[in-house]
Amino acid sequence: MDAAQLGREREKSELLARLAELLVEEQRAAGVFDSTPHFSTLERAGLAVGHAAATACVVRAARESAAESPAEVACPTCGRACLGGHQVRTLHGLAGPVEVLEPVAHCPACRRDFFPSA
Repeated sequence: MDAAQLGREREKSELLARLAELLVEEQRAAGVFDSTPHFSTLERAGLAVGHAAATACVVRAARESAAESPAEVACPTCGRACLGGHQVRTLHGLAGPVEVLEPVAHCPACRRDFFPSA
């Protein structure tokens, strides 16, 4: 593992530790620790944070992928160059619904919309 990857791993660990601290602060303020909480209560809160983090990661990665899509793409039917763009699409992933930018294009010659690979 190179130095840059080690740095990213260390930063992720630090961010996860801080996120856990914030979660416990919220739980304490909500009175979760006024008595001994059931483990499932603690686990559900952690899973909710995990789902939120997963969603944020997917949105960011999809945005990166969409940004790499070319401005002109070939029509899959006639091969003509067509202007590409983006539209918001809701995907239903493991962590719930996620709105992502998806590359789209329209061929005026074929009068069809298509979704080029990013």
